[in-house]
Amino acid sequence: GLRVQYVAADLGCEEGLRRASAALRELLQDASFGRLLLVNNAGSLGDISKSFQDFTDLQEINTYFSFNISSALCLTSTALRAFGARPGCSRTVVNVSSLCAREPFRSWALYCAGKAARDMLFRVLALEEPELRVLSYAPG
Repeated sequence: GLRVQYVAADLGCEEGLRRASAALRELLQDASFGRLLLVNNAGSLGDISKSFQDFTDLQEINTYFSFNISSALCLTSTALRAFGARPGCSRTVVNVSSLCAREPFRSWALYCAGKAARDMLFRVLALEEPELRVLSYAPG
């Protein structure tokens, strides 16, 4: 059968990311798992009322990118390390992307940049780990 596990965590803060990473490490030590499917879907549009020139607060920008990029990188790395390359087991990572990764939209500077950065992160992962199935899905 199919066994689905989830961990509720606020990936917008360090404590939530630590909690999710610890839960992943503990969960994926179970050798009975024959397949890893990790879907990176957490994200935020951010404040789309702001134009490019309105972004002058470095902490606001870093907080946005930490949630939308860094958390996906950390969780994916943690899951892949914890699960490892098990013989006979499949590993798939899905990045939920957007048209905004390829096309600019007014007042969506952070969102477009974040989605483009995530797409590139997962392209690098696919290049580094050819036996890993890496998918980017843009629902729009």
